[in-house]
Amino acid sequence: MNHNQSETNRKPNVIIILADDMGYSDLGCYGGFAETPNLDRLAYNGIRLTEFYNTARCSPSRASLLTGLHPHQAGMAHLQGRYGPYTKQLNQNCVTIAEVLKENGYGTYMSGKWHAGVIPPHERGFDKAYVYPGGDFFKQEGIALNGEKLPVGGDPDYYSTDDMTDKAVGLIEQHTRQKPDQPFFLYMAYTAPHFPLQAKEEDIKKYKGRFDEGWDDLRGQKYERMKRMGLIKPGCELSPADTSAAEPWENEPHKEWRLRAMEVYAAMIDCMDQNVGKLLATVENSGQQDHTLIIFLSDNGGNGEFPVIKDPSLLPGGPEYYARNGHYGYGWANLSNTPFRMYKHYIHEGGIASPFIVHWPERLKSKGAILGTPVQLPDIMATVVDATGAVYPETYHDFPIIPMEGVSMLPIFEGGEFSKELLFWEHEGNCGVRRGSWKLVKFFSKPWELYNLETDGSELHDVSGQYPEIAQALGEEYVRWTQRANVYPREHYQLYDKRNVQNEQVVDLTNVKRPG
Repeated sequence: MNHNQSETNRKPNVIIILADDMGYSDLGCYGGFAETPNLDRLAYNGIRLTEFYNTARCSPSRASLLTGLHPHQAGMAHLQGRYGPYTKQLNQNCVTIAEVLKENGYGTYMSGKWHAGVIPPHERGFDKAYVYPGGDFFKQEGIALNGEKLPVGGDPDYYSTDDMTDKAVGLIEQHTRQKPDQPFFLYMAYTAPHFPLQAKEEDIKKYKGRFDEGWDDLRGQKYERMKRMGLIKPGCELSPADTSAAEPWENEPHKEWRLRAMEVYAAMIDCMDQNVGKLLATVENSGQQDHTLIIFLSDNGGNGEFPVIKDPSLLPGGPEYYARNGHYGYGWANLSNTPFRMYKHYIHEGGIASPFIVHWPERLKSKGAILGTPVQLPDIMATVVDATGAVYPETYHDFPIIPMEGVSMLPIFEGGEFSKELLFWEHEGNCGVRRGSWKLVKFFSKPWELYNLETDGSELHDVSGQYPEIAQALGEEYVRWTQRANVYPREHYQLYDKRNVQNEQVVDLTNVKRPG
């Protein structure tokens, strides 16, 4: 890099790191049990947000993050390909962060999981994109660079989290050598800790015995630790496990299996953190750490899918393990989402609350701060555009572009004033809207519930009957948003569903115990 270049004129590099299916409080810096020193270092020298929201599911969250729109506007309202044209691809009326930054002089790169439609990332603004298929962390097949499949290697120690990071490191190093004065954007989209539960044995060994007390005791311990750390408001209670269908640990019939599952899950997060360390070292070695904006988050809450163990004799961890034999279950997912209710799929806090770390030495004020400003995925595009001085287009390739839905978070990061009136969500007919501390939320086909998150952050005390005028006003705002943001009713996209949901072990949790 030309170090004589004016610091004030240099556009920042941007790195967005996305975890897959990781709960709100799995990281050490959010009170979790996994060892995450590299992400913790980013947090303690950066800023953590405690009320950042994703969109409850992989594909819609990725679409929203990349485009700055709600997923329905971007053409990815649900899991990629599941519901016909509503989930086929990012449409032509949106632009990705890569497209915006490429038009504004950036080198643009990706490594990891795409899952945002059939149009590949190198056709949506990325100069180079290594795309990984997922589904097996030990299998070196199906990886593509700009749409061309790579040859399959014979490395007996292959593990995809390591490999995708090595590819990303190579992209950064090559860019720095060849274009030292050009800023870069990297989208690092990990598949960890998404199922199947597969990890390297040396990482799993670190967690042997770590979870032997069971999810009930550990969840209570984590809750108290999070309060001491300043991550939880005083009025936020620990949600009872039975509000999320989690059984008591003492009733678990397959304790050995469940303990192994959680040890593997923690090892997958640990490995991801080790690889984040590789990325950070690469940036630091190039002398660019001070003017690199780094954002870390997760695409949805902890995952309660595949709660049933098909074969208890097949323990998680190795390359022979497969997802449909079972995931880590409701109890551990509830621990991942401490202190909240529910999981991935749902708009209650456990489904949409994400860890959010931002690190940018040049610009951040109050390093190490923990901030509770409510923001969500569309705000990332607005923030990146603001931070880089990029121009968000009105048209792109002759197509009209939907205006950004988000609001820049830079004022939050720099100690200034931030204003965003409303946040919205919809996934699978589960939906919600938030204004200030008031959140209106509901399960599909169930009545609206109203919570004051300032005094009831874990959504245990529905006050819709006490404040009907607030519930009605927020409900009207939600309807107006659905009309503006292309949100179809659930019945519409069910027309395209060709799969047997029961075979996926997706359990209806809408009738679990409701707090009084």
